[in-house]
Amino acid sequence: MITWKNLIGHAATIDYLKKTIAEKTFPHAVIFSGIEGIGKRLAAEICAAALLCENTIDGSPCGECENCHLIAAGSHPDFYVVEAEATKTTRSIKIAQIRELQTEVSRRPLNSERRVVILDGAEFMNNAAANCLLKTIEEPPSQTIFILLTANYSSLLMTIRSRCMAVKFDKLTIEQIRDGLIDRGVEMSEAERISIIADGSFGKALKLQDSDGAKLREMALDMLEKISRAELSNEDIFKQGEEISAWPKDKFTDFLTDIQKLLRDICFAEVSKPYNPDLLPRLTKIKIPERKIFAMIKIGAEFHKRLNSNANLRLLAEAYLLKLKNFLR
Repeated sequence: MITWKNLIGHAATIDYLKKTIAEKTFPHAVIFSGIEGIGKRLAAEICAAALLCENTIDGSPCGECENCHLIAAGSHPDFYVVEAEATKTTRSIKIAQIRELQTEVSRRPLNSERRVVILDGAEFMNNAAANCLLKTIEEPPSQTIFILLTANYSSLLMTIRSRCMAVKFDKLTIEQIRDGLIDRGVEMSEAERISIIADGSFGKALKLQDSDGAKLREMALDMLEKISRAELSNEDIFKQGEEISAWPKDKFTDFLTDIQKLLRDICFAEVSKPYNPDLLPRLTKIKIPERKIFAMIKIGAEFHKRLNSNANLRLLAEAYLLKLKNFLR
């Protein structure tokens, strides 16, 4: 059953959305923005269920009517989803997808009074797709509601933003993520560790749990400690490169991100909220000049960009670690 109870956090936002649905003032086009894994997609699906429900209760889907069952089964004829398609290097929403959407929404609803469209990853529209969608939003088909989801609100065309109501989803608290993990059977100690490094995203927390994210962060910290003490040999780097070569690219991305966040904490923990408060006792022992930390962060950003290419992962990892090591000679 699709229900607001399934969404972690966002109490004020949920109340607002429920009110607009109950009072029949939900806009014809809305943008849900916020970081990845924060619950935007689930919120959009719940809104869709409530908007298509035959017996909506205070802005919530009843969960019992035919439309609710069809939504839950993913087979409602008046519910349409457009998602960014992944390639080897990027994700994109192409104009062909938007044109197919236009054809779909031009038809009359079959089971409900309206149609609901979710466009997930709106920031990945190319210019042609974005301009094509703009025409549809400017002159929307009757009885059609558009819900755009994005992790990068500012990247959307200003003309699209100006025609949609914006709903911001804030990061979840450490406590909300921890409790959500515990509810799913994660042990308290593990839930606490993961919630600290999930950066406000429950989706990332689940990913970290599946991929041993706490261990990956520990590996990143161990690497920085060895580099700062000039204890990392070329042999160690090549051995690490061999291990990384078997990783999915996303795992190396997370490893690199962990190092970036650890470097920021070393430099800024005293003046801003740290990413890794539980590691501060160890981080304060790492002595790297501030100017070199800035340069190392810049190096990390450059290698993040290289990850979008088809570069060999092992060579990329070895080059990154060698550059950090040689930089601190």
